[in-house]
Amino acid sequence: MRFDSGLLVHSGDVSNYPPIDEWRGTLLMMEAAGFTGVWVAEHHFFWDGWLQPTPTNPVMFGAFAASLTERLRIGQCGVCLPDWHPIRVAEDVATLDHMTGGRVDFGMIRGLNSRVNGNFNADADRRDGGRVHALFWESYDVIRNAWGPKPLRHRGQFYQFPVAGWFDQSVNPDSFDPDHYTADGELVGLSVLPKPFQQPNPPSYVMADSASSTVAAAERGLGVISFAQTLGLSTSVLKRYRESFVPGAMREPSFGVMRPTFVARTSAEAEAVLRPSVNELMRKISGGYSSVWSSREAFLAPGDELTQWDREADWYDFLVSRQWCFVGTPDEVVEQIQRYEDAGIKHVVGYWALPFVTYEQMMASQRLLADQVMPHFGGGQ
Repeated sequence: MRFDSGLLVHSGDVSNYPPIDEWRGTLLMMEAAGFTGVWVAEHHFFWDGWLQPTPTNPVMFGAFAASLTERLRIGQCGVCLPDWHPIRVAEDVATLDHMTGGRVDFGMIRGLNSRVNGNFNADADRRDGGRVHALFWESYDVIRNAWGPKPLRHRGQFYQFPVAGWFDQSVNPDSFDPDHYTADGELVGLSVLPKPFQQPNPPSYVMADSASSTVAAAERGLGVISFAQTLGLSTSVLKRYRESFVPGAMREPSFGVMRPTFVARTSAEAEAVLRPSVNELMRKISGGYSSVWSSREAFLAPGDELTQWDREADWYDFLVSRQWCFVGTPDEVVEQIQRYEDAGIKHVVGYWALPFVTYEQMMASQRLLADQVMPHFGGGQ
């Protein structure tokens, strides 16, 4: 079992943003405790605390994380591809891969925050889901090809590389090699540098919750990390992922889950912390954060139906009953994670930055997980 940890900021309070000292302390603890990797999201415009504050640039943050650690893998959960220029992503992630000596896990996401809309890229307006979907996958195609051995030549719906009709006046005609130029000097290929340290590419993942997005990732040979899937739903989606997987950026299927996690000395203490936290989280995100989480039906496995109890329970009881959270004493959390491992899921990412949970509580909980839960699964990998 691989144990990673997400790194965000305890939501609801941005008065001390960015909390550099907290980030530093968390990274040092993760490295010492034996976590395999850290995953950093990309969020913007969270001034009112409705969305978990994160480093706004997860690639830049990766360089900070790498400077403090020697072993910890550095992931993004993820780079919002529609908002970025794909060649910049290819260059920056490859550079980070060299800076870390090959510790990068490249993570991508279409984007969840409707507040961003087209404020970075007019083509990335979240209100046109089909267009953003197409932009996401075209951006990934550009990145993958930019990392390849051949000069980049791309003609797509959103991007054309190189720009058509560009005649390079700065190069001696004797240097017009056919891989990059026509005989009269038109630029027809771009060699993007650097190439990643990990060849042919870093391990690459899509942050996906819907079955359709998971299958699309599998068909391109990408790993997946899910968030809004209960154990039953994850088991169903994992089956489709494995059936659809074609080797690509990843040689083997890789399916992980990110889950709200809180480990405490007693069950009562864990519940007292996580119940109001999960209820507040779902109050926020089910109110427009993403249609994926807009109803309880979205968390049901195929064939599952809501009971009257499901409808009347608070979000915490409903989601715990569907085994979405890792919460309780170390022994209880071992049992909960074991159910995921028994279902074939061997990669978990702790999600700690929940409403009302303090930095001190997060750190204590992560240490308990590392000291008393991870050893039951080989200590992480």
